[in-house]
Amino acid sequence: MRRHFAVATLLCCFSGVFAPACGQRDSGPTNAASTRGKLFAIADLTWQDIDALDREKTLFLLAVGMLEEHGPHLPVAADTIGVEYEAGKVAERLTEALPDWNIVMMPAINYGSSGVNQVGNVAVHPGTYAIRQATLRSLVADIGGQIAQNRFKWVFVMNGHGAPTHHAAVNEACDFVSEEFNATMLNVSGLFTADPAIQEKGEQIAARHFSPADLSSFGQDPHAGVSETSGLLAIRPDLVRTTHRTLPSYRVENRTDMRDVASRSDWPGYFSSPARATVEYGRDVEAWWIDGMTDLILQAVRGENLLRRPRWPDAMQSDPEYGAIIESVRQPEREFEQKLDRWLARRNNK
Repeated sequence: MRRHFAVATLLCCFSGVFAPACGQRDSGPTNAASTRGKLFAIADLTWQDIDALDREKTLFLLAVGMLEEHGPHLPVAADTIGVEYEAGKVAERLTEALPDWNIVMMPAINYGSSGVNQVGNVAVHPGTYAIRQATLRSLVADIGGQIAQNRFKWVFVMNGHGAPTHHAAVNEACDFVSEEFNATMLNVSGLFTADPAIQEKGEQIAARHFSPADLSSFGQDPHAGVSETSGLLAIRPDLVRTTHRTLPSYRVENRTDMRDVASRSDWPGYFSSPARATVEYGRDVEAWWIDGMTDLILQAVRGENLLRRPRWPDAMQSDPEYGAIIESVRQPEREFEQKLDRWLARRNNK
């Protein structure tokens, strides 16, 4: 579930869509003067290469994706494809804006928490392969903690998946690393989604591409609809099934509508109107994400304290339905964890 701005409310591997950034990576640190920062994939470096990087002027980018049902027209890795594409473009932009900095790309985490199927109270789905919220929190905290304990100061997480439980786990991991290890680790996507000025730009983009009547007909657009389908058409058209052009709309206005629609036995796994998706709109949506996340990272490294800014899903915590949403995700996770614990106890007692 990608939290593109809802048109009425509220992305490749290193050798694939990410190739444009990889083509300009350095093979190792160098003292040569340059008008661009240096871009590295950490997997290509030796430990001596990494240890030689300037602790004060090196930032790490960590993309977190998801494997999740995205209707009959988009691949289940749509969130990962999108965020890896965006991370590559953000990295390129940062090398231009920060010519004396090192930009280090971490391998993406391809799994997130809470698939859209859980909106309809379906815990297991053939298109979704999620990890527990606690697992995601630990994974992001472990990676960020290792970076910080090696005395690097800056870690930025970019998410392709928008579930509130997913972002809550990433926010907590980032806060832990920031507070415990004297570093700055931020969920950039959470800041992006909660920033009113950025979201207003998103609404303006939608208004340039669609009439008010169109926007009203789409309703909210949280998952595999016009925005996300457009984004994939722009960056990986080969992965978008042409059947998207004939798909009917599933219009929702709020979370109650989403739950009702997603609970239907015949719901195909998307909201809004993927049939109205366009390449042009997708390009503008992707540029919006890239511009916004780049700007947030630059604000942070240039001295602005973003650690206390609003972020997704903080605003939901005052919603009376928030507790029920969280519980609907945590209950099957607890049951799985208890099953694992019982199995381990039996195995250890043999």
